[in-house]
Formats: sequence, C-alpha cells, structure tokens
Amino acid sequence: MMNNRINKNSLLVAIFVFVLSLGANAQGIEFFHGSFEEAKSLAAKENKPLFVDVYTSWCGPCKKLSKTVFTKKSVGNYFNEEFTCFKLQADKKGTDNQKIADQYKVAAYPTLMWLDGEGELLHVSVGFKEAPRLIEEAKIVFDKDKRIGGIIEKWNNGDRTLPVVAKYFSFDRNSSGEFDTYFNSLSEEQKLDKNLFILLSDIRIDLDGEVFDFVVKHRADYLKLVDSWSVNRVIDNRIEDQIVGCYKTPKFNSLLEKYRKLNIGNIDEYAKKAEWKHYMKDMEFEQFEKSAKEYISTFKSQRPYVYSELINSLFFDMSDEDLIDFKNRKVAIDWALLAVKNSKDKIGNGFTLVQAYIVAGEKEKTKEVGEKYLKELEADKSKMASFYIEYMTDLLKSIK
Repeated sequence: MMNNRINKNSLLVAIFVFVLSLGANAQGIEFFHGSFEEAKSLAAKENKPLFVDVYTSWCGPCKKLSKTVFTKKSVGNYFNEEFTCFKLQADKKGTDNQKIADQYKVAAYPTLMWLDGEGELLHVSVGFKEAPRLIEEAKIVFDKDKRIGGIIEKWNNGDRTLPVVAKYFSFDRNSSGEFDTYFNSLSEEQKLDKNLFILLSDIRIDLDGEVFDFVVKHRADYLKLVDSWSVNRVIDNRIEDQIVGCYKTPKFNSLLEKYRKLNIGNIDEYAKKAEWKHYMKDMEFEQFEKSAKEYISTFKSQRPYVYSELINSLFFDMSDEDLIDFKNRKVAIDWALLAVKNSKDKIGNGFTLVQAYIVAGEKEKTKEVGEKYLKELEADKSKMASFYIEYMTDLLKSIK
C-alpha cells in the first residue's frame, strides 16, 4: 500500500509539473537569458531575427510593456515562433549594455529592435504598444521596403526622396548632423514644404546652426502651412528651452536680443521663466516665490496656465528632500485653486490639485483629493481619462 501511494503521488506531481510547463509555454514571450553576443549567436543558429527589448529600471512604459503585453498569449505565440528574444537593460551596472544601446542610437525607452544574426539593424520601434499594434510592427521586419533597415540602405545608396528622409530620420534623429547637410542642399521652396516642416519636430536641430536660423526667420511662412501648435513645437518651445538653459551664462542676453530682432514673441516671458526656474533648482525659495509671483502677475492674462506650469515644475523637478527648506510650499495649493478657477479643463485641474497637495506635503489631503479625482476620471470615458486613471492609481499607491 505504501509503495502504491508513493507511485500515485509521484504521478500527480509529474502531471502537475507537466501542466505548469504547458501553461508557461503558452503564455508570453520566452526571453533568452545570457549575454547579448550569445543571443546574436543563438539567433543566427535558429535562422531568426533577434528581437531586443531595450529598457531601463526607471522606465514606466517599459514596465507596463513587460507586465501587460509581453505576457499575452497572442504576443508569445507570434514572437516565440518568429524571433529569438532578448532583454537588454541599458542602465544595468557592471555591464556594457549602455554602450550597446548607444551603438544602435537608442535615445528613448522602451526601444524595440530587430537585428539579423550579425547584429545589423533590421527594424526599430520606440515606445509602448498594445499587443495588436506590437505584432503588426513586428511583421514589418519581414518587409524590406518598410523596415528601418531597408530605409537605411536606401539612404546610404543616395535616395533623398521625402518618404525615405522622413523614415530615416525618425530613427536616426540627426545624430551625426546628416540632416543639416541634406537641408542645406534644398532650394528655398523645398525648405518651405509643409511635410518637411512636420518632419522637423522629430529631429534634433542645432539651435545655433543654419537650419534652425532659417526656420526661425521663416516662422511666419510656416504658420501659413501648419497650425500654431506645430510651429510652437518646432520653434517656440525650442527657443524657450534654449533661453531657460542659458540663464546666468554670457550667452543669455545675446539670445534674447537675437530673438527679439527676429520678432519672436514671448521672449520676456521666457526670460522670466528662466529666472524662477534657476531659483527653484538652486533651492533659493524666497527668490523663487518672488520671481514666480511676478511671472504670474505679468503673464497670467496671456498664459492662463501659468499656475499649473509652476506646480508642474515643482512636482516633476524637485524631490521631497529638495522641498524641505521651502517654508511656504503650501503656496502651491493657492496656485492650484487659482488654476481650477481659471480653467475648464476638469482632467487637467484634478491632476494639478493632486500635484499641489503633494508639493505642499499634505499626504492625507492628497489621498482625499486623489480618490475624489479618480472617481471623476472613472466616470469619464475619454482616452485621456484612462491614461490619468492608471497614472493616478500608481501615484496614490506610492504615498505612504
């Protein structure tokens, strides 16, 4: 009887392990555990493209991709069949992973790459994607005319048609100044093309170079071709970042003068913003608050979002430890209430209020306001609301 019982138990264990293994094999992507070089060798041996998920430890979309998309059966079924799969944590200490990421010009996370067995880039995609979109993106790997590797080959062979240029720089982003050479070879009519201007929003432009000088000088011409939001993204926002970044340097005043002569609006506003950002980052909070209030008083009529702008900066750029010496940090709540009063954006207002209570160090009030805000978001069926629900849920969980 004892032997029979042992045999039965052994059989049950074997069946249990077998069922578990079936479940594991049926769910999600199976990633190779080893070095990058070993992964390339395995891909070559299996005669499959190598899929590489390049991520970091701090990247939220990376974590979401791994947790909610890579684990899906549909994704696992396709990727395990078509690719050798590998994860590369770019910020892992004691490895050459960052050098590998730099080799492939990775500039954002997650970056999803497909390589051949020799390590040559076939295709690349940046950012979070739901399962169906990820699978569709992966299928492009097998289309030489659509994949990034094919576009790079066309560029290297001298193809400078706009579709090739757009796809090439969506990957390269002008890392070695190639776009400057291309742009300077165009006629003025070609430079003032609507589609070319749209492309400029995704390209790293030297703000002291000829390309940006041309674009700024022809701002009025581009406004006739595209909406003001696009012009702001390509021109105004970059000017603002440049001015803010040069505060307290010899270059600061010359930049202000340069853009004033070019009739760029908002220069005084950018200069004042540079001042309060400087005081904030240096944790000179009395000067920061004084400068911030002057900023509000001067520009609130033309920029009703000045309040939320200040709260955003305190929330994203400063830690709790940074704010310890900010004696009047509760001023953020006053600003948030004024933001709510001056704006009809319910989703944005709720987020601003939660940020303000966090900045003020009011944890219990943050939870109360945050939970109320979540209920309002859940009643809102918009795509924007669904994004904030996830973000706010995680934020509230992090408050201890």
